[in-house]
Amino acid sequence: MDTPQGMNWIEYAKLAISLITLASIILAFLSYRTNTNKINEDRVRDRDKELISQTQKSLQWAYDVLTENGKNFPPKADRLNWLTSARHILRAEKLSSQIASETYKIIFKEIEEFWRHQFYVALNHKALALWTYFSNDKPLLSGEILEPRSVLVVAKFSEWKEGQEDPIDSVDLSLPEKGLSGYIRIGLPQYLSEIEAFRNRYKQNVSPVTNSSS
Repeated sequence: MDTPQGMNWIEYAKLAISLITLASIILAFLSYRTNTNKINEDRVRDRDKELISQTQKSLQWAYDVLTENGKNFPPKADRLNWLTSARHILRAEKLSSQIASETYKIIFKEIEEFWRHQFYVALNHKALALWTYFSNDKPLLSGEILEPRSVLVVAKFSEWKEGQEDPIDSVDLSLPEKGLSGYIRIGLPQYLSEIEAFRNRYKQNVSPVTNSSS
């Protein structure tokens, strides 16, 4: 007996098999793509781990060679030490630019911030206010003076990067409802009150600029 569509049960079976086969192919493709994406993500993550590890080592080496393992503050005006330190910093920056995942980019920012402060402290000495420090008290034609580019690389690394987002900017300057613990609970609120009072006095003392006609 013919079906209303003119198809017998064999044709229905063939259609069902075709649909099942198509569904299996689609599921296999989706599974393959999921596995491929997972493999690629794992590769990126592993690569980022290696990049982070090496950038941290490079910045550590840069600091150690400049300060001779944290013993000399300010650093000695040693041409080779400054050159080597700058090279490590440049390589660390090149490696960090290849980090792909957002999580590891944030981790690098943490590492970079730590070492930036260490370099800033190492360089923040009065001796560096004299240009003769960089010439190592040698004639400018001497091969013992500091290479200017190496000094600039190290100095720039120790500075806060222009345009870099500061996480402090997102902090709400208000005390927690339950208050603070320890002695800071006394001094900090007073400090905040003094700052607010100063700002109010400043606003009152600054009169708006008005245009006067002659």
